[in-house]
Amino acid sequence: FRRVLFRSLTLGQEAQQEQDVRTREIWDSGLLSKRPVGKAKPLPPTHDDGLVGITLWRLRPSEAGDQPEVRALIHEGNETHQWTPERMSIDTPLREGQKVRISIETARTGYLYVIDYDEYADGSKSNSYLIFPTLKTSGGDNRVSAGTVAEIPAPDDNPPYFTVKSSRSDQTNETLIVLVRPKPIENLRISRDRLRLSAEQLATWKKQSKTASHRREAPEQDGKPCTVAEKMAGKGDRILTQDDPLPETLYHVSAKPGESLMVELPLQISK
Repeated sequence: FRRVLFRSLTLGQEAQQEQDVRTREIWDSGLLSKRPVGKAKPLPPTHDDGLVGITLWRLRPSEAGDQPEVRALIHEGNETHQWTPERMSIDTPLREGQKVRISIETARTGYLYVIDYDEYADGSKSNSYLIFPTLKTSGGDNRVSAGTVAEIPAPDDNPPYFTVKSSRSDQTNETLIVLVRPKPIENLRISRDRLRLSAEQLATWKKQSKTASHRREAPEQDGKPCTVAEKMAGKGDRILTQDDPLPETLYHVSAKPGESLMVELPLQISK
């Protein structure tokens, strides 16, 4: 009986994994079809644009085999170091002191907003802050569409990365909320620095957005370094095409055209 049960569970897991792969392939095609055509044969257009792609990048010291074009020259004190961004799964716990940044792409044309807050072991949360857009990044321009990449922090920020640092000893997650809205948020006054949000503001934005999302990863991409095309897109120097890599993680939100999208991204802090 135990063998039969184990075999049944294994087959069920394999079937689910195959379904996850097929679903990811469909989502991949959906996002790619919204991008500009590259050199390869164009993909047929799709109507579903409720896709948000997110890639978490860790910065590691550059190695001899890394392309010079994708390395980041970062000045730290009186020294200059070379760092190479490489993909990491959003399920990988972040380590104290680690340098990371995030890039976001959406199949739906709209306006991007990113909110950040900390979560603690007792269930409490820190204040929420709007970390994108700011005037430091593209002068506050937060328009997005397929092929355009919003990179946070921006490559020309100082420093161009976040350093993982717990705000309290019992912090469990650093949580990001990604909003894609069809129109800019009215009466929102951004500055060069992050903007503290009231609980009422955040609750209103959440209420106005569709949140029923499903997530699929691309585990075969984990650990791959940034490409030249991705680096240029992150700087705003080019648009990604159907030939270029897809985001590490894709979220699908069941939302009609013209509705706002929202995904929550809890990033675990390792101890």
